[in-house]
Amino acid sequence: MELYQVTKGENWNTNFEDWVGRDLWLASSTPCSWGGVTCADGHVSEIMLGLVGLEGALPASIGSLTGLTKLDLTDNLLTGVPPEIGSLTNLTELSLAFNQLTDLPAEIGNLSNLTALYLSGNALESLPPIGGLTSLTNLSLDQNRLTSLPPEIGNLTRLEGLGVSENQLTSLPAELGSLTSLIYLYVNYNQLTSLPPEISSLTNLIELDASLNRLSSLPPGFGQLTNLMVLKLNDNQLSSLPAEIGNFTNLSELYLSNNALTSLPPEIGKLTNLTLLFLSENKLSSVPPEIGNLTGLLLLYLGDNELGELPLEISSLTNLDELWLTGNPLTSLPEEICAALGMAIVPYQELCTP
Repeated sequence: MELYQVTKGENWNTNFEDWVGRDLWLASSTPCSWGGVTCADGHVSEIMLGLVGLEGALPASIGSLTGLTKLDLTDNLLTGVPPEIGSLTNLTELSLAFNQLTDLPAEIGNLSNLTALYLSGNALESLPPIGGLTSLTNLSLDQNRLTSLPPEIGNLTRLEGLGVSENQLTSLPAELGSLTSLIYLYVNYNQLTSLPPEISSLTNLIELDASLNRLSSLPPGFGQLTNLMVLKLNDNQLSSLPAEIGNFTNLSELYLSNNALTSLPPEIGKLTNLTLLFLSENKLSSVPPEIGNLTGLLLLYLGDNELGELPLEISSLTNLDELWLTGNPLTSLPEEICAALGMAIVPYQELCTP
């Protein structure tokens, strides 16, 4: 009742399919029948009030619902969370994403059974102590105002997904290398000038998004991330790629547009599982003939470079849906390439019409 009253329940948006057949809050004396509330064993076990319109701060009495296992308050107008939330030690999932929170109580660090913590889309400048949340498998911190990550993040060794995109990070802690269970790592849209060498320990990574940063090079040992399937390094300041890029034989998508690349290592030809390769807006004056080995490519973007010619081997890429070449000093292509790739070439008329 207090949760309803202090978060302006009279203004809530209750027009949700999930609430069909459910009582409105306070309309009956049985909370287990209220919209968004689930009970188990005589206790409230879940409160799911995303996109409802809760306003203000949560009441301290939220801490009395010790049977809660899930609390989802995503996409509301919450401005505060009381320290009593630390009493909800049975919580396995907590979502406070997309609210108006500027800080969180230290007591969140007591929620040692949490497996998922979603805090994206707030205005957090720092994190509460999180080193004790060792059951976490998913931690989402995107779209906040974080300038650093605490070293204790390295304690969260069960993490499989970590999102810290769209913050103000200038570096990542070396302790990130302890998160060897990570499968997905999103650090895009920050101010990173480098990645820590310890990232090479994250050998279970399938997807790494480090785009939209200020990276000028890749760290030693980067080639050890051989399980990567998606690698996004676009919109950085990379001038070269290490030969170890050829180790990423599981890659299906490689994003390198808008860097300062002047050449590609021939080892790129080992990435035979690639379907998408984006290299637009670089300074490439040539492409190695080994690119012809990438016969699974569907999209190859080479626009806005300094290419005056292409190797004949590119005619092997007969699965291409698009070969994007606009914005280069190319005036024509060899007949073999035009015949093999046809209308996949953009612009076809300018480059393949006598």
